[in-house]
Amino acid sequence: MKKIIILFLAIFTLTGCYDNVELNNLAIISGIGIDYENDEFIVTYEILNDTKTEEDSTMLSYIVKGTGKSISESFTDANYKIGKKAYFAHLQIVLLGQNLIENNFADIIDYLIRDIKINDEFYLIGTNDKPSNILRHNSKNNPVVSDVINNLIENGKYNNNISTNETFKDTLNKLVSKKQDIILNTVSIIDNEIGFSDSILFHNYFYHNALDKNNTTLYNLLTKTSINTNLEKEYSDGLVVISINNSKTDLNITSDKITINLKAEGKVALNNPSLNLKDAKTYEMLNKDFANILEEDIANLIRILQKNKSDILGLQNIYYKNTRQDNHDLWVHANIEVTIDLKINTKGFIFEVENEKQD
Repeated sequence: MKKIIILFLAIFTLTGCYDNVELNNLAIISGIGIDYENDEFIVTYEILNDTKTEEDSTMLSYIVKGTGKSISESFTDANYKIGKKAYFAHLQIVLLGQNLIENNFADIIDYLIRDIKINDEFYLIGTNDKPSNILRHNSKNNPVVSDVINNLIENGKYNNNISTNETFKDTLNKLVSKKQDIILNTVSIIDNEIGFSDSILFHNYFYHNALDKNNTTLYNLLTKTSINTNLEKEYSDGLVVISINNSKTDLNITSDKITINLKAEGKVALNNPSLNLKDAKTYEMLNKDFANILEEDIANLIRILQKNKSDILGLQNIYYKNTRQDNHDLWVHANIEVTIDLKINTKGFIFEVENEKQD
């Protein structure tokens, strides 16, 4: 019995030392960029680099590129150039170039599924720039590009919800189900900073079109509880901005009609015309005006999706759950009915009036 206990202790002790040695020989991959140019796949790794100085230790990153006639060859070439074992457990993003998205998207998805070393919790993102250009765009303030992009996505609620926050696992589930299409974030370098540009629409595994930021915001408004989604209306004497801080959407579809009922709550974020926010009639006007804006914009978004046959809202899936029948392309020709119940917060108005009464 004593021998067995000693054996177990030896195993755990030796394993700890072994892991420490292995850690020093790991290249921790934070981001991957993949592109296709001149009949070659190009893979770019962003690798974390713990550079220590006498004063402090700063986590930086550097990039390594590999090329090949196949996606597998390009990954192998990149791994060879590292000189360490590629470690993907902390992978945050995979950036895809536009040429790759338009011509080799299914091949990339297939490779990412089959490579068991790569986890499925990263964000799959498009770019209209070269992925290598994005990944090398680090700075003293933003030393790891993958962290920057990851934070932009996860804090999208503070950026007018112009990005989706679905992981590769979520994306893959939609692709496999074949009852809902996918939408991908796109990043670019804007004014020397990394930021979101138009999103990408797909039908099955095929690229179809770009979706601008305003329509991406509407998509997020319809598919999740939305925080800080801003709507604007220019009045004769200035701009008014409404911030939607809570919403709930009911989507339904029959063989010939798409019905969308949206309940939303918001507040006045900007009041350039100096509207009288102590007057209940002002809120009645704003509720009506911005409800009309939402109704028109959402109907236009649905028409864009119908034109591109990109069912990112999962309308076919809703139809199947209701009828146990496939909708196929019926939704593409269906009529659109949008109903908006908007309530702009008047608590501040009531509070001020009550205070005036007391004075």
